[in-house]
Amino acid sequence: MSDTLLKNCTSQEQLDKIIKGQERKFRWRDDWPAMESALQAAGTAAIAAHQHQQTPEKPQDSV
Repeated sequence: MSDTLLKNCTSQEQLDKIIKGQERKFRWRDDWPAMESALQAAGTAAIAAHQHQQTPEKPQDSV
């Protein structure tokens, strides 16, 4: 579930909106806290991956 939701997540604000939307659907479930923490972790990883793609890598100097 979280892979498709968070595939294009690029900011913390966007992640917060996704989590709020999922909370509206699933907060009644006993495992919602675990789902929320999994969404948070996956979203943070997606944001980091997006930021890594945006920053151009510097070529390493060969010595």
